[in-house]
Amino acid sequence: MAEETKQPETAPAENTSENAQKQPVKTYTEQEYQTLADQLAKANQTIQDFEKMDIDGIKKSVEDYKQKWEQSENERKAFEHRTKVSGFVKNLGLKDDIYEKHVTELILEKELKFDGDKLIGGDDVVNQFKEKYPNAFQSAQPVPEFSVSTPGTSGVRDDDAFVRAVMGLK
Repeated sequence: MAEETKQPETAPAENTSENAQKQPVKTYTEQEYQTLADQLAKANQTIQDFEKMDIDGIKKSVEDYKQKWEQSENERKAFEHRTKVSGFVKNLGLKDDIYEKHVTELILEKELKFDGDKLIGGDDVVNQFKEKYPNAFQSAQPVPEFSVSTPGTSGVRDDDAFVRAVMGLK
């Protein structure tokens, strides 16, 4: 099968006799011609697809995603702040979760901010809370430990022997 050669079509205004003499004529095989025709068809389809695009719709989608991202970022920052406040309150040594929740709400209500790990204004809130509810905090004094030993003994006794000794039984 003989391959046919075709010349690309050129506009007559551009191809004058002088230009034709200066430029060598390029010939294409049928396969090269078909490849170029396919590329041209794809390029034309891509251009048509771009012309069909709804640019205003795309801009609106970008704005919607931007707003969603900003909302998500604000929620993340709020969660991070609440977590830091909770950690601050946990370290105060309150007796139970109810007091911790109340102090956390007081801090969040006043919208106090952190400077690194330091809660600005947190000490004022805690001191006011201490004045109002002094029994809410765990005692700084250690709980006394009781021992079953008497002075001069090792302190290692079983309970039955201890009870017998206290009661005067042998």
